[in-house]
Amino acid sequence: MITKASNSELRIPLTKQTDSSYVIKNDGTIEASLTFAVDTENEYLLPAINDKHPDDARLECYNKAITYGNLGMISCVCSYFGIAAKLSTDPVFDYQGGTSSEPIETHARFDSFAGTSAAPKNGAVFEDDGSFKHFTGDDAGTLLGVQYYLTPAVNVSVSYWTTVAPNLGKRMKIYKDPEIGKDIFQRVPNVKNYLLVDMPYRRVGNLYQVTEQYMGSGSRGFNETIYKKAQPGQ
Repeated sequence: MITKASNSELRIPLTKQTDSSYVIKNDGTIEASLTFAVDTENEYLLPAINDKHPDDARLECYNKAITYGNLGMISCVCSYFGIAAKLSTDPVFDYQGGTSSEPIETHARFDSFAGTSAAPKNGAVFEDDGSFKHFTGDDAGTLLGVQYYLTPAVNVSVSYWTTVAPNLGKRMKIYKDPEIGKDIFQRVPNVKNYLLVDMPYRRVGNLYQVTEQYMGSGSRGFNETIYKKAQPGQ
């Protein structure tokens, strides 16, 4: 039995039933459930949303299921949620594959099959300023009309729970590795750096479930000039 006071002079018992549950998940979160019983006159004594778990201060009440029974009695099942860590849980990584297209002139072996403006190969045509235009003519062969080539598209999500409000000012910045959990992040071949595109999150009580969404670059990396945060006056 636990008690919860309406004021400093009066204490009315609130009964905590013996049936309860406690689950620790592999993502570092904890869920618990407690059932309370009280009479209708003292319904206000039931735990409130965001109240701490009576046995574990890491957990907070986020849901209540109340049943009004016979003889003026109330049954209330309180669901609690929290994380085992003090600040953030260990990150969970999710790699999504795919493809993207790049201009053919950015290919690492472009000179070997297209040559240069001074000595073109395989029907390559260049502008007067030396920039590549297209492949054309019988000499082009299988390169006829080719303008782009496929490269692996690297998208990585890093998900975690934290007690710290997410800082959305970190978006659209370049990172060598995802900032959260970078010590255990597995490098992807031919990716020089990552762009933090966005970090959607949802709040549960005083906790935040965050998903950082990174886009991997090619071997040249994202342009530091373009994605460098502007300073005042620049």
